[in-house]
Parts: sequence; C-alpha cells; structure tokens
Amino acid sequence: MENTTSPFREFYALFGGSLPDASSILISGDPGSGKTTLAQQILYDELSRSKPCIIITYDTFPSNIIERMNEFGWDPKKYQLMNKLDIIDCYSSTAGITEGVVPQPFDLTNVSIYLSTIMEKLGNQQITIVLDSLIPIFSETESKHAISFIQSIAGKVKKAGGKLIITLSSGSVHPELFHKVESLVDGVVELRMVEEGQMLRRYLLVRKMDRRHITPRLVQFDIIGGRGIQLKLSRLGFLWRRGGIEHSSIARN
Repeated sequence: MENTTSPFREFYALFGGSLPDASSILISGDPGSGKTTLAQQILYDELSRSKPCIIITYDTFPSNIIERMNEFGWDPKKYQLMNKLDIIDCYSSTAGITEGVVPQPFDLTNVSIYLSTIMEKLGNQQITIVLDSLIPIFSETESKHAISFIQSIAGKVKKAGGKLIITLSSGSVHPELFHKVESLVDGVVELRMVEEGQMLRRYLLVRKMDRRHITPRLVQFDIIGGRGIQLKLSRLGFLWRRGGIEHSSIARN
C-alpha cells in the first residue's frame, strides 16, 4: 500500500510548487523529529539548482554540519569551493574557540552586519539562508531582540529574492512567543513524533505557505542514511488515522 517517493517532488507537491522566492519558512517540531535534516535537504536542493546558500549555525560546529550532510550523500564542500556556500559559525565561540568564528554571536546587530557581508560575497541574489536553531538565540537574548533579528534577516533575504529557513523545537519557548514566530513567517512546516503501538513514527504537515495552495495533511516519512527524508504515501491518499495525530492548529488553516 505504501510507496517511498522522491522526496522533493512529493514534498513540493504538498503546497503546489517549490518554496516561493522571497519567503521565510519555519520548520518546527518535536526534538529529534528531523528539523535539521529537512532544512539541510532543502538547502542542498537549492545548491543543486545553482542557488547560493548560507548556514548560520547556533547548534553545532561547522565540521559537524559537513559530516552530517555527507552521511546523507550531500557534498557541501564542493559548493564551498565554488563560492556557493558559506557557514557562519555562531556556535564555536561559546565553546571557547576564537579564530574564524563570530566572536559575539548574541550581539545580533553584529551578526546581522556580518551576514550582509557574506551575502554580498555570494552575489546577494536569490540566496537561501538556513538558521539552525532559534533556541540559543531566545535563551541568551531578550525576546524582542530575537524577533527583530528574525525580521531583519527575513527582510534582507526577501529583498534579494531568496529564502530564509529557520528551525525551532516545539515547546522550547513560551507558546505566545512561538505563535509570534509563526506569524512572522510566510510558511510553516511542522514535524511530529507520534507513538503508534510500540513504535515512534515521524509525520510532516505543511500548515501554511503563502502564494501556494497547500494540502494540509499529515504525511509519514522516514530518515534514511545516504538519502535523507523520504516521504511515504498511500495509494489511497493521505490518511488521518488516529486522534493523537490531530492538532487544533489544523482547524485554523
């Protein structure tokens, strides 16, 4: 009954086309649900279509990002050598490293200026930026400054006709602040971990996508080594199968 499909053809089909240019996308979800994997897979898809990209990392070392992407068969170093990919390291300084990193990663004005410099270096046109993750920013700065930072980056990206992809774990910030972030972005993709019997299964839901006609249905997916996220679709269509999968936010869309 199930068919594992080409990930991005089917992913984009959930909202009637590729991610809109000049847009901001939030990938939210449970810890371990695959937010970083999806963000990196989207980024690599953009790179493969000759779009310049930037990763702003607050969660791990750049070397770990390269290693993780290689595990899925994606080669980011190739694009770094082509001046198509840059990694802004806002993590290493928190571990005491001072060379080749952003020295004050929670001085968000300074980070924004640094980002503008990198965008100029990459041509400042149709750049895709992945900011992974927002949790350290909200933990170490005032909420109003974090929100202004997101708005500032989104403005830079949209002016350049690019895409901003940000990640945030469900339950990591106050619900009111979480909804504020959702209201700022043009699209929301939610990932869930659902217990079914004695198994934990992953589901993906496109909750909104401006300028696209979305299909607000849960789709099961797996994360497969050497391939990344693979959607699993039924020949009978998408199924709403258990009350535990339902979510009140769906009704609002």
